[in-house]
Amino acid sequence: MTTTSSPYIKEIKDAMKQVREALKQLEEAEKVQEQARNVRDYDKARGDAQSGAISMMQALEEAVRLASAIGCGSGVYDIHKYHKVVELDLRDYDIK
Repeated sequence: MTTTSSPYIKEIKDAMKQVREALKQLEEAEKVQEQARNVRDYDKARGDAQSGAISMMQALEEAVRLASAIGCGSGVYDIHKYHKVVELDLRDYDIK
């Protein structure tokens, strides 16, 4: 029997797979940056690291959205609540 959260769970698994792939990309880029012998290799690895970070955030955002939908569907959260990843500018806070 399929539950209401079954499709979400499958999609979350896919999103987490994307997170793991992005993490591998970041780790590989870090290794290349540490071993770079010229600026071109370093810059390429830096771009790969940035791409990996963007991919990771997109996959995490999707996983959070899907987990929120599961929570709403199972009654954990009010149906009118929506969870998401937000960007905070720490310069707006008095952090010491």
